[in-house]
Amino acid sequence: MPKNIVLVLFLILTLTAIPAWGVDLNPGKYEITSRVKMAGMPGEMPPQTITQCLTKQDKVPGASAGAQGCKITEMKTEGNSVIYKMECQQNGTTVKCDGKITYKGDSFEGTTQTHMGPAAGNMTITTIISGKRIGNCE
Repeated sequence: MPKNIVLVLFLILTLTAIPAWGVDLNPGKYEITSRVKMAGMPGEMPPQTITQCLTKQDKVPGASAGAQGCKITEMKTEGNSVIYKMECQQNGTTVKCDGKITYKGDSFEGTTQTHMGPAAGNMTITTIISGKRIGNCE
C-alpha cells in the first residue's frame, strides 16, 4: 500500500473518534481498535490499536488534521451517534469519507467509508472501529 494512503488511513482512523456535545461519552483515555476492509484484497489487514484521550470539549482529536490536508465538512449528532463527512487532499488526490460513530458511555462503535479518487483506482475502503475507556487522561 503506498505510504500516502497509509498516512491518510491513519488520519481517518484517528478522526473517526469524534466526540460531540450530547452523546453518551464518558471522557477519558480510550483504546481504539480499527479493522480495514478493502474490496478485492485477499484477507484482512491486521487490526490497529491506538490510545487517545477523548473529551466532550475536543470534538476532533488530533490537532494535525488540518496540516495533513483534511477537514470535517459536515458533522451532526443523532441521539448518541455522530455522523460526519471528511475530505482530504493528499498529493493531488481527493479522499472523501462518510462516518458514523455511536457512543455508549465507556465504549463506542463505528464505521467509516473512505472513497479514494482516480489516482488511487477509485477504491472504497471500509474501516470498522471500536473503542473502550481504559482510564483517565494524564
